[in-house]
Amino acid sequence: MESLQAQVLEINPNVQWKYVRSQQLELKNQSTYQYEFPAERGYDYIFSAIINESGIETYVKVFDIQMKPIAGEGYKSKTNQLQFRVPSSGTYIVTIAYKGPDENKTTPIDFTLIRRPIVE
Repeated sequence: MESLQAQVLEINPNVQWKYVRSQQLELKNQSTYQYEFPAERGYDYIFSAIINESGIETYVKVFDIQMKPIAGEGYKSKTNQLQFRVPSSGTYIVTIAYKGPDENKTTPIDFTLIRRPIVE
């Protein structure tokens, strides 16, 4: 099993968004992927899940370590961006899923997490 390192790259220096994690997942239709990540209070976060196929809906939700919902909505279009803030620094869990017309299909999903200091 290979170890993955989070990338921290500036996206746009004017708004200070930085990559925390970016990868491509292979998910089976109606399966769920969970990922734990460290988050700090005082930052805006965006999870993005993108599928380049039609007839697909994606689902992204964020929970604290006790599985209390922090942010998320039900299924949305094939591009799903969830912006959120955490109530305190700690470990959080994101769940990503999709559903489409073919029950047995596996589909690539581009998954990205970015953050920036809160701009008031």
